[in-house]
Amino acid sequence: MHKFTKLILDEYNRQGIKITDQNESAAYVSPLVELSDAQKDILSKGDGQKPNQYKQINSSTGLAVNYYKLLEELGEICELVFEYKPAIPLKRSSKNANLDVFYKRNGTLYFVESKFLEPYYSANKDINDAYLDKDRYPIEVEAFSDDWHQLFEQSKEFKYLDVTQLCRHLLALYRYTHGYENSTYQGEPVVFQSVMWKMTERFMNLLSSSERDEMNERVNTLKEETNRCHEMFNTLINKVGWSNMQFETLHYNDILGEIGPSKYYNDFCKRYFFE
Repeated sequence: MHKFTKLILDEYNRQGIKITDQNESAAYVSPLVELSDAQKDILSKGDGQKPNQYKQINSSTGLAVNYYKLLEELGEICELVFEYKPAIPLKRSSKNANLDVFYKRNGTLYFVESKFLEPYYSANKDINDAYLDKDRYPIEVEAFSDDWHQLFEQSKEFKYLDVTQLCRHLLALYRYTHGYENSTYQGEPVVFQSVMWKMTERFMNLLSSSERDEMNERVNTLKEETNRCHEMFNTLINKVGWSNMQFETLHYNDILGEIGPSKYYNDFCKRYFFE
C-alpha cells in the first residue's frame, strides 16, 4: 500500500469513515451519492481500471465521481458520464482518449481530466513516439501539423504535471469537434478542464518534516507547470482558430462552493482533507 494511501486510511479510521473493503494494496469506500446503473457499468469497465477501482480511497476517478455526482444531484449539471471516450487521437490506432468526466451545463460541453494524489508522487509520463510522427496525425489537423508537433515536443519539458496525457486528450477533442466520424458533436461550445486536488495543510501535516520540505518544492513546481500548461494550450487553441474551445486549469479546492449546498458537503471535505 502506497504511503499516501496508508495516511488516508489511518485518517479515515480515526474519523470513523466506513471502509467497505480492504486488502494489502488498497482500501475502498462507497460513493457519497448512489450512481446510476449506467454510470456503474461504465466505471466497472473503465479504461485500464479494475472493477470498483473508483471506490479506492486514493482514486482520482473516485474524487471526480464524488464531486460531480454532488453537482448532478444539486441540478447544476446534466448528462453526466464517466470514463468518456470522445475520439481516437491518431491515425492507424485503436486507442481512444479516455476522459474522467463529461457533462453539459447551460448549453456547453465539459470534458474533465481529474487528478488527486498522482501529481504529488509521480511524474509526467514519457510521450509515445507516435505523437511526434506527423504522418500519424489525423486529417483534421493536417493544416496545423507543425503546431501540434510543437505542442507534443513541449509536453516533454514538464517534470510532474502529466501534460503528455492532456495533449493526447486535446488532440482527441479537436477531432471530436472537427468532423470525427463517430462524433455526436453539434457545434456547442466546449470546455476542456484539468481539475486537480491541491495539497492541503491538513494533509501536509501528516508528513514528516523532510517530506514536507520535498512536498513544498513539488507544490511550487506544479503551480508553475500548471500555469505554463494553461498558457501553452490556449496559445495553440488560438493559433489554430479553435474558436469554440476553452482550456482551463482548476483545483477542486477552489470550486468547493459549487457543492456547498449539498447535504454531503461536509463528508466530501472530510474525505479529501479540506477541513
